[in-house]
Amino acid sequence: MKLQWTRKGRIRLGAALAAAALVVGVSACSSNDDADNTSAPVSANADAFPVTLTGKFGEATVEAPPVRALPLSPQDADILLSLGVTPIALPVDRQNLAATNNTGVWPWEEQALKDLGSATPELLQLDAGLGSVTENIVALEPDIIVSTGFWGLDQTSFDQLNPQIPVVHFDTQANGEPWQDSTRKVAEALGIPEKAEEVIAQADASLQEAKQAHPEFEGKTYNAIIGDMGGGQLAVLASDERGIGQFLSSLGLTLSPYATTLPVDPDGRGLLSYENIGDLDADVLVVVSPTGDLEYLTKFEAWNQLPAVQAGAVVSLARNTGRPNAVGFPSALSLDWATDQVAPEIAEAIEKGSAR
Repeated sequence: MKLQWTRKGRIRLGAALAAAALVVGVSACSSNDDADNTSAPVSANADAFPVTLTGKFGEATVEAPPVRALPLSPQDADILLSLGVTPIALPVDRQNLAATNNTGVWPWEEQALKDLGSATPELLQLDAGLGSVTENIVALEPDIIVSTGFWGLDQTSFDQLNPQIPVVHFDTQANGEPWQDSTRKVAEALGIPEKAEEVIAQADASLQEAKQAHPEFEGKTYNAIIGDMGGGQLAVLASDERGIGQFLSSLGLTLSPYATTLPVDPDGRGLLSYENIGDLDADVLVVVSPTGDLEYLTKFEAWNQLPAVQAGAVVSLARNTGRPNAVGFPSALSLDWATDQVAPEIAEAIEKGSAR
């Protein structure tokens, strides 16, 4: 059943992206060296412009249908691609490059580019911060900047860029709104609000299919360990309303009651002392790890004594595979891919846990 769902979901998504490219009039343009791969929407309704979008740092007014869209985070690139739009460049940093063999392209983005018939865009290096690459951004000649998930955007850089190029960005903080709301905002800026509803409905349907394919997930508890924060503390998920929690809950799993008692930060994380690691037991433990190695946990006997650990009910999301990014910074594209990758491992973990 899982293989059937996966195949159906991928075919449907690929067809939707290909159709989107035709519906919104995606076009390819060449730069002076004929190597530029630019593709952005031409709204079917030019009367929708100008359109003004509000954000944390101010208003951005898009005067006419955009032609060259530039995302400032991989999540923003995902949103554009899900709407049938090929960005003029893909933003990257050291972590992204390390996890993608220096291509800067996540697996779900690679598939979307294929579905759209687009070549891989050039890369925009953002490790040095937005202020250091403003000239590079302007040189790319975007007519819209999308920044719902970029942490480096601040008031100063917004005020510098927005008068030249409208910067459509977050309301509270980067990656601070549900991916559905960010998709709607970007689609409105592009003049294709109806496309956002199609994308969201398709993603929700795929998640619902996955949930139905795994009824054993319903009601099972989980804890998610995000990483070592230093000073003898772990970052663990303390809210199911953000990132990985939203993903796991959509599959029918329930965050453990203990985790919800921890003080939570704006990113849905709580801090846990290693001496309290024995309180983390649940039906499934999901661990974000650097390369799949859980040594930062297994060196503690309290971790090894957890019933879930002893049963093998542990799912590791290695950073160098992109899986934590897919669920921690979700989009319609990344969630479809992540479900394909992670759901079978959760099912295996639950089976092992049930046998304990």
